Amino acid sequence: MFRKLKIKIILTTMAITTAVLVLAGGCTMFFSSSMRPEPKFSPAPENGGVMARYDDQELKDFIKSDRDEGNSRLLITLLCVGGAIEIIVFLAAYYFSQKIVRPVQDAYNKQKLFIANASHELKTPLAVIEANVEALEVEKSSKKWKTNIENEIGRANKLVLDLLQLAKMDAGSVESGTAEEVDLDKEIKEHIELFSPKFAGKMTYKSSGAAKSFLVVKQDFSQVLDILLDNATKYGEKKILVELREDGVLVANDGAKIAKEDVERIFDRFYQSDKTKEGSGLGLAIAKAIAERNKWKISCNSDDKMTKFMVKVA
Repeated sequence: MFRKLKIKIILTTMAITTAVLVLAGGCTMFFSSSMRPEPKFSPAPENGGVMARYDDQELKDFIKSDRDEGNSRLLITLLCVGGAIEIIVFLAAYYFSQKIVRPVQDAYNKQKLFIANASHELKTPLAVIEANVEALEVEKSSKKWKTNIENEIGRANKLVLDLLQLAKMDAGSVESGTAEEVDLDKEIKEHIELFSPKFAGKMTYKSSGAAKSFLVVKQDFSQVLDILLDNATKYGEKKILVELREDGVLVANDGAKIAKEDVERIFDRFYQSDKTKEGSGLGLAIAKAIAERNKWKISCNSDDKMTKFMVKVA
């Protein structure tokens, strides 16, 4: 499909170029031939002032030969120049067709991957629900199957809501809230209290002496912070560090080092560096989308000691 699109772009460009060159060459030949002046002869007087006479046919043949020779040279020049232009335009059309089609092709491939991953993620809870419904029909008095069904429905519902949020942000239909002065020191401490019970290790918070209040959209910041803390509790082993800095917030965990190629794709939708961990791979993609909407900068850096996520809000 994309190969045909590239060929169409090249052929259309070449056809337009050829038509322009032919029209320009034809006009040049026409005006060059019609506007060339007649050669003038001034025969010298002979035999006491008697003018020498020239044969009219010889003069016409000479003029025609001169014009034909000039037209031939002009035609050869135009063909050489036109051929060179055609080659240059072809190379340029080939190069730019690649650049024009590549973003469309990348978007198409991402869409295919997005649909495949979404289908896969939804398939799992639906399969579990189906199995538990069958078990429930056999053991109608068992509450375990109902609990499993409720959990999987909740999981599927969260996935659908995440997908819907990303789709709305892509379409630009999500309006950003009003920025206000928010005490991030207080906000971070409250969120740490909520996530501490989920983490078996130690969760540490420190402030580098920076200003505690920042001009942000509180709801958006809270959601990004929740995503980063949830990610840290999922992958951290013994230690999580949350730090309020002069320009934003750092969330780090001591989990396994993320490979460089994974760091580069860590914010892609459905991408998970560790497939064994529970989750859909949408959280960090949502965090990035929210950050971009607010003109914040979010980044990831991983080494042998810590994996760090930084959100710069100022």
